[in-house]
Amino acid sequence: MTSAEFLTRPDEFDQSGNRIKEELIGGEIVKMAEPSTWHDVTKNNIGDALALHLRAHPELGLRSLIEIAFEVTPNDTFRPDVAVVRMKRLTERRLVKGSPEIAVEVISPTDTVDRIREKIAAYLENGASAVWIFYRDGSVAVHTIAGVRELKGDQLLEDSLLPGFSVPVSTLYFLP
Repeated sequence: MTSAEFLTRPDEFDQSGNRIKEELIGGEIVKMAEPSTWHDVTKNNIGDALALHLRAHPELGLRSLIEIAFEVTPNDTFRPDVAVVRMKRLTERRLVKGSPEIAVEVISPTDTVDRIREKIAAYLENGASAVWIFYRDGSVAVHTIAGVRELKGDQLLEDSLLPGFSVPVSTLYFLP
């Protein structure tokens, strides 16, 4: 299936009226699991930290967004948990063309290694400067074209696209 075909499909809803989250990965529709509280709080902590920094630095022309759709390739339509995108790329369309500048994925139990690898490659090959993968064990893998670095605990998450952004990894996780 192509992204164009995927986008013409109507949204599906569960018994409670909640939209069922889907992504198109390599031309295959993948239904996403209902997120856990841990996943949602971690995702929102990341989004809050980014939003706070970007509001303080409007000169960067960037915005952080939660679960916005990106048509990364003709066969890949993703909704990263959090995305950093140039404000000039945002339009009234249903999705943004190309990769976000930074894609952030918080790993769920239903994510597979192969699908995550496919998404990382698609993001980086189509314009993302970085992909941050947050794992349940409290670590973050920061993927760039140059390679991967792993951070955890009090190590600082920083990114060259976000001058002055420096946050201890542990502060971004929901730790009940």
